[in-house]
Amino acid sequence: MRKVKRNPARKTKPKRAAVRKRAKAWTSAEVTKLRKAYKAKTATELAKMLRRSVASVKAKARALKLRKAKPTRKAAPRRKATPKRKAAPKRKAVRRRKAAPKRKATRRKTTRRKR
Repeated sequence: MRKVKRNPARKTKPKRAAVRKRAKAWTSAEVTKLRKAYKAKTATELAKMLRRSVASVKAKARALKLRKAKPTRKAAPRRKATPKRKAAPKRKAVRRRKAAPKRKATRRKTTRRKR
């Protein structure tokens, strides 16, 4: 195979976003509505308002670099200390028998059979 030499000075065209054929173009009025309402409303609410799909609303918001407002964390209310549980009553000591001493294994003497 032959290597193709490219001219480094030659500029390439910037890539365009992939858009479906017959896709409805966004008007400037729709874009301004989206920018104003994006932080307060959900994507499904915006889609109904703009009469577009949820995916198209999310894609346009991503293209415009819109972000939802981060929820502020409220300090959780302090709980009262729960009283400690009482310890379980101690069991009575059960007397156990002493184990019998282990017997040593003794080998039985076997007589060899004579052949």
